[in-house]
Amino acid sequence: MNKFHSSEIIQGSQLESVRLTAIKKLAQQAFKPRTDNYNLQGDALESWSKNADSMGRFLSQERAEIKKFQLAKIRSLVDNAYKNVPFYRELYGACGYEEGGISSFSDFEQLPIVNKGLLSSFDARMIVNDPEALELANTSRTSGSSGKPFTIYSDDDDIVLDHLQVMRFYNSCLQRPLQKHDWIYMLHHSGLAFSSLHGMYRTFQLPDLLPSTPLGEHLMLLRPKLLVTLPSYLPLILKHKAEVKMSGVEAILTNSESSTQLERSYYSQALGLPVFDEYSSEEVGLIATQCAHGQYHAIEDGVYLEVVNADVRGYGNVVCTDLNNELMPLIRFDHGDVARQKLEPERCACGSDCTTLYEINGRRDDAFRTREYHLVPSASILAAVDDILVTPDRTLEAFRLTQKSAETIELMTRYVGAPHKKMEEILLQLKERLSCLFGYSIELLHREVDALPEQKSYKRRSIVREWELN
Repeated sequence: MNKFHSSEIIQGSQLESVRLTAIKKLAQQAFKPRTDNYNLQGDALESWSKNADSMGRFLSQERAEIKKFQLAKIRSLVDNAYKNVPFYRELYGACGYEEGGISSFSDFEQLPIVNKGLLSSFDARMIVNDPEALELANTSRTSGSSGKPFTIYSDDDDIVLDHLQVMRFYNSCLQRPLQKHDWIYMLHHSGLAFSSLHGMYRTFQLPDLLPSTPLGEHLMLLRPKLLVTLPSYLPLILKHKAEVKMSGVEAILTNSESSTQLERSYYSQALGLPVFDEYSSEEVGLIATQCAHGQYHAIEDGVYLEVVNADVRGYGNVVCTDLNNELMPLIRFDHGDVARQKLEPERCACGSDCTTLYEINGRRDDAFRTREYHLVPSASILAAVDDILVTPDRTLEAFRLTQKSAETIELMTRYVGAPHKKMEEILLQLKERLSCLFGYSIELLHREVDALPEQKSYKRRSIVREWELN
């Protein structure tokens, strides 16, 4: 077996400095997905070797060809869901749908829109096309930014396709094919499905970036070509500007948190490197990726994207249909995010003729701040909650974290059964994780509620900052 994990990269006598030992300890906290196994890596490598070129050409096809492909996928997806998934059988049957009823996108857009709240109210066997496959299915359980836990089921084919689409995005950011020996360096709580493909296209992951992390020293050692990060970490990365440049990093990619083009342009100029953003979700995977001209283009061999109920400025709700996940179909799925779509059909200067978004305003959590008023990344806080509360516990129905002061955070929860551990253990583990992110010890209060208080927001937020620096 020829696999690489983050912890294996920090070894050898020349790396046993105190500073790089800190990197090793942090890297060992990264979650290793069950998909990261030799056989599935091999499937992904074989598929990439065969299909990388055609995948690269797909997104620059004529728009008519892209839409022809999508409509065929949608017809098959809807009919299969209607026949094999009890939830969709009931939902579409109530609308008068009959098998073969999709002959145009207009037909498709008459189907009901679904969301996480609706799907999570049904037993898992009701929302998949093969209940017998659930035991072996790949799962991810996330709260997103809504505070409502939700489990996604997928098969191996979906995992491989999603990974290959990510690799294609890496190629576009580099403006060249990713080489087998190139490293990807991830400053992110959520890693890729595979740490490498049989030792090629390797990734190194740090789940968090702290002010004391010797990032520049390690970049000089590993010399990655791509740096994938939360936008919140860009100020810390800038402190290692010289090493970032000297190590050979060619591009920086951001995801998981909202950031503005003005912010990314500032750090791009300051670091002397292009910064590209991606729009993705735990439920669907890649939705749209940013090109060198600042436009977000939908990944149209993986998702059918709609912006519905747009206001006078063109902002509407993002509705996605996952074209890859046949085990648990997500058809006309409302993410709760808001975006503005480019309506005039026009090929971008980058060569893409895909659906284009001007701007995405999603994942609007209130970022926490330290007593020095430094930002604590929302995505890292959500990752801590997912790891400690959400993933291991199916009885957690909803939660919210509220920052009351520089040192005090309140956790509100609603359980529909007994928690998976004693609450004292859960709170201690979460307090330690949050204190690490803040850089000092915080006080964690807990309150069990019958229902989370409603908020004046276009979607429920799970992270709220009530404290302001005087």
